[in-house]
Amino acid sequence: MRTPTLLALCSLLLACTCQKKTAPAAPVEKRVREASVAGSFYPDDPAELQSVVKGYLDKVEREAKAPVRMVLAPHAGFIYSGQIAARALKQLDPGFERVVIVAANHSNDANYLGVSVDRVTHFRLPGFEVPVSKEAGALLGKQGFGDVPEAHTSHVIEVELPFLRAIRGEKPFEVLPLLVGGLNRAQASGIAAELKRLDDGKTAFLFSLDLSHYHPYDEAVRLDRSCLDALERMNADEVARCDTDGTQILMVMTELAALQGFTPRLLDYKNSGDVSGDKSRVVGYGALVYEDRFALTEEEGGALLELARQALEARVRERKEIDVPAQLLARYPRLGIERGAFVTLKKGGELRGCIGTLQAHRSLAQDVVSNAINAAVNDSRFEPVKPEELVAIDLSISVLDAPRPLEGVRGDALVAKLGAERPGLIINYRGRRSTFLPEVWEQLPEPTEFLGHLCTKQGSPADCWRKDEARFESYGAQHLGKE
Repeated sequence: MRTPTLLALCSLLLACTCQKKTAPAAPVEKRVREASVAGSFYPDDPAELQSVVKGYLDKVEREAKAPVRMVLAPHAGFIYSGQIAARALKQLDPGFERVVIVAANHSNDANYLGVSVDRVTHFRLPGFEVPVSKEAGALLGKQGFGDVPEAHTSHVIEVELPFLRAIRGEKPFEVLPLLVGGLNRAQASGIAAELKRLDDGKTAFLFSLDLSHYHPYDEAVRLDRSCLDALERMNADEVARCDTDGTQILMVMTELAALQGFTPRLLDYKNSGDVSGDKSRVVGYGALVYEDRFALTEEEGGALLELARQALEARVRERKEIDVPAQLLARYPRLGIERGAFVTLKKGGELRGCIGTLQAHRSLAQDVVSNAINAAVNDSRFEPVKPEELVAIDLSISVLDAPRPLEGVRGDALVAKLGAERPGLIINYRGRRSTFLPEVWEQLPEPTEFLGHLCTKQGSPADCWRKDEARFESYGAQHLGKE
């Protein structure tokens, strides 16, 4: 028998390979969730619906101070809450391509724990359809997420869609509809962590909720204002006690805002009594946005200052180092995210120690504890703080934004930019690194003087900032405590 040549064997193998065909993927069956409250909560005529929503949006301005990718909006009938919803949703950065809509289970037929993911492929409303994100299927494999079909029969998702469509105009977007059942706070934190993974820069988060239900007007205002105030203060303990139709989603929202480093701002509050005139049994509506900026509330800042003082006192008086209390991080979850900070000690207005972290690598609370201790006993410029000095020590904290390279500006252009913006600044020069916090501008207001002192601080010539080898990074900071 003739032995096949290598070329023949290769040809045979190639022929066999080419004959194998991959079966085409089965088409996804279109499953549509039809509108359930068209004609009652909002108009069922497409043109009228579009006109009504446009009217609401035209009455409000974009007033956010920073980009907004997360909001809280009500979901009642448009005549009652449409204007409040419009005020919140108008603030969204219009570049979103996906919206994660989180609402609470309103169905008496559904009793479950965790989050139910709607398995439909589209929502159909008068005059338009919105596709459901393929991420819905991926979430079903995650802990805490499941499929409870009977939970998805209410209106709480669909009433937000006309506003989102109007904001996007002709540009397409998709939604990820989630209905939350029972949750404890630990579970809410886990759900928030999973939602954060969905943030690709083009995803918005919409939490759909009405506030207190069927209380007399004055009592409703008291309850609702208390809840909105807790949300704005980022106090998770008090948020968990809100009286709403879905407080569990507020717990998720607060945890997600903390993970993202967002800052809340209340825009508006009204209740049904303000519209109907019947103030005997009302429902409350709030518009709250989360801006993409990190600014601790006065309450959070006060808690952080107190923690730093406790760490300082324990180390100097008792030579002990304290742990960050778990209950503090549960109450103020933003103190648990990674952030860099400087702790400054002054005595009689004179510097007594200052140590900090430029690059975040641990929780803000732990960073402050460690830096308070190091400022007191490990700043090489000073002798360690003595117990008898503590009564005269003033303590302040600077919470830093992440440093960003300052490129493309040199010489006079650098001087002009720094003089106008007055940021915190880092100079890297020939392996040496030094920084001044933004508050140093108060002592060194002239940019050339500021730069010269920053060079000499690292042991370099005062004009190092003029050299081609010099590299710069700038950052903002939030100052807490006595100036």
